[in-house]
Amino acid sequence: MFRVLTGLTDEHDWRLVVVAGLVCFISSLCAINLFHRACSSGGRVRATWVLIASLAAGFGIWATHFIAMLAYDPGNGVTCDIGLTALSLATAVVVTCAGLCVAIYFPARWGAPVGGAIVGAGVAAMHYLGIWALEFPGRINWSQELVLASIVLGMVFGAIAIAIAAGRDSLLDTSVAALLLTIAVVSLHFTGMGAMEIVPDPTRVSGML
Repeated sequence: MFRVLTGLTDEHDWRLVVVAGLVCFISSLCAINLFHRACSSGGRVRATWVLIASLAAGFGIWATHFIAMLAYDPGNGVTCDIGLTALSLATAVVVTCAGLCVAIYFPARWGAPVGGAIVGAGVAAMHYLGIWALEFPGRINWSQELVLASIVLGMVFGAIAIAIAAGRDSLLDTSVAALLLTIAVVSLHFTGMGAMEIVPDPTRVSGML
């Protein structure tokens, strides 16, 4: 926990962190509303709403990640591999779509939380692909405990968020679900960033592992 807090206070621009959080909440609110539309429709219309909700959530999660990365200053020149960056975006959309499909098309009591956990796993996949896309003169030492904690946080809060969203579509429940989905994304991101220790190495251009 101390490592995560130190990374937040010493290595991030808090103005951009706040922007990332706002973008995440707005996109989560949009995605939950679209999820409700999918739940209340059927057939091809439902499939269309699921796709739109997945795009809204996936792009919002991806935007949150990269705004937060702009806030991150490890003290090295950092660039991104375009191919891996695009793959991270596609992964966010596809895995989110899979999670929402489970939540909607398997309406048993376990459908929504399992679907939400899949969404959280998608956030983790997007995050670590995004980190893999970074190119800089150094290498990363990982704290495996914090990596695992970040994934668990994303999946647990994602499961609770979608379970609440699937229950009722009142303004309060929608807002709470969006807030919890935001917490899933933000807690995963910053715990995952705390799991990283960058070791400068001028002989390397990309130091992922």
